[in-house]
Amino acid sequence: MKRTFRTRTIALAAFAAGVATMAVGTQAEAQIQLTPDSGRYLIQRTVGVEEWAISYNFDDGTLTGNVFKTNGDPPSFIFCEFTNIEYADDPADNQYTLDCWGSDACTESPCDQDAWTPIGTDIPLPASFVLPEGTKATFAGNVDPIFAASCALGGCHDAASSQAGLTLSDGASYDNLVDAMSSQMPMLSRVEPFNAADSYVYRKVTGTDILLSQMPVGGMLSGTQMDTIEAWILEGAVRN
Repeated sequence: MKRTFRTRTIALAAFAAGVATMAVGTQAEAQIQLTPDSGRYLIQRTVGVEEWAISYNFDDGTLTGNVFKTNGDPPSFIFCEFTNIEYADDPADNQYTLDCWGSDACTESPCDQDAWTPIGTDIPLPASFVLPEGTKATFAGNVDPIFAASCALGGCHDAASSQAGLTLSDGASYDNLVDAMSSQMPMLSRVEPFNAADSYVYRKVTGTDILLSQMPVGGMLSGTQMDTIEAWILEGAVRN
């Protein structure tokens, strides 16, 4: 039993060191892919002498996956929760903070929750770890503020008014946009991931082939704001 405890202690110490390496950004280049449903980024990273295969899950704000050892030892497992995200105008400057837990494999069902051991709190993580290189816009950092300031207004698309059944208030806008059908042109989604031209809300803010008035009523988004919305849609309309 003492040997098992010592082995696990050493493994967790190495695991924590890997998290520290991850945090300071000394890892090698990442391989990142967005899942077809725009629900998560799949990330392959070399962190020190380890290979990390992890998933950034947008719906619940977690980072989960496997840590493979190049020396042939069994893999470890990681579970992290994003506790804070500081958004910047340029997504490359975003700063992420996580709390993380690590575990060995579950040998038989039911798995033991107590197998998870804290390996770090308030871990700073650069945007380069979780965002594809060249990301032009995130939803929370760049797109949602545009809709909140320009469209989620009394009499338009706030929670009380919800013109055309569309609420763009902070915290509600994503589910009312992505893959939600337009009431004015039901053959189109309000936002169709990867396809700005057939996203009705993008047409509304640019005034292209629309019914009724351009959004926002009585004004017009700047070219930069339109470009930001377009970039976010073309990048997959991610809940990032």
